Amino acid sequence: MVCGDHLWRVLGLLLSFSGVQSIVWTADIVSWQIDSSASYVRLTIPDQALTVPDIGEVTVRLRNADSTGQWTDSGGRRAALTGELLTEYMDGVAIRFMSGSHNIRAVEQTSLRPNPAAWDTATESYTNTTSAPAALGARVRATLLFLTFDVAFVAFRNVEIDIGNLAAVPITISNGVFDGRMTFCGISNATVDVDGLALPLELGQPIPDVRNAEVPAIAVTNSAGGTIVDMGGRARRLTYQISISNLAIDLEGMSVVGSVEGLIVANATIPEPTPMPALAIEKKNNVVLISWPTNSGSFQLQFATALPATNWFPMLIPPTVLNGVYMMTNAPVGEALFYRLIYPQRGAGATK
Repeated sequence: MVCGDHLWRVLGLLLSFSGVQSIVWTADIVSWQIDSSASYVRLTIPDQALTVPDIGEVTVRLRNADSTGQWTDSGGRRAALTGELLTEYMDGVAIRFMSGSHNIRAVEQTSLRPNPAAWDTATESYTNTTSAPAALGARVRATLLFLTFDVAFVAFRNVEIDIGNLAAVPITISNGVFDGRMTFCGISNATVDVDGLALPLELGQPIPDVRNAEVPAIAVTNSAGGTIVDMGGRARRLTYQISISNLAIDLEGMSVVGSVEGLIVANATIPEPTPMPALAIEKKNNVVLISWPTNSGSFQLQFATALPATNWFPMLIPPTVLNGVYMMTNAPVGEALFYRLIYPQRGAGATK
């Protein structure tokens, strides 16, 4: 189990003491399928002043790849998200995002320059101005004094998103809402292709051509929250808002500051709750007869000599099976014995 297993047990015990005793309250591994029609990530990089080597201070602007107009969603600023995310989830109670186990990808649906297939290995540069599908990208323009010119074309591909809890413990859910400020979100994997351009007035090419360069992983605290909605039966819908500010992005020689916002909408069918088996105890012919149903799965029988129990001890004698029931006998010892069924490593069950 994860480091937060102890808190899952505490949450389960609190629920059992509150009168909810018909279900074993443990976290399940739940896979959420992302609705790509409603899920997306969007970059915002405002115009900003930067110092370019051998040129001086310029104002950098990101624009549409196919024009010099404002940077738009269709021009490489926005990408749909697809795939799945994995969580440990206690229905309506708590959630833990399993960082490193998701498969959240940005859809490569916009045709952007440069085209990796146009790379010349001999000159280590791009041989033409063709484009290819990418997740995000833009035309990079710069203004020096009164002159504005293109500096490079940038395209991000193989973009994968990661989400995790800031702490190793689950995040509590209240009225279907969980606090996103308890999570981190970022880019776990991405590659960048850069077509650097020769500048006018013999200013050279400050940004080199780059093919399939790995983007350093980015993981920062997410300031937004999320919800989980009961869609009826075992169906659940998760929404996770993405809101990350002051994000530094390296454009191969120029570091710009921007922000990311987005939304993940994902659906899942949560497992059926595990019914708590009935534990029957009867004194018969100077022995204690203990029984519980065989369809209770991996529940184990334990005993203690007092309540509240400091230590519970396993019953080492294996039970016999009769008509679909586990049966075990034990000799009365001391003033009292207490028995319970427990699901291994997952928290307490029924106690008698």
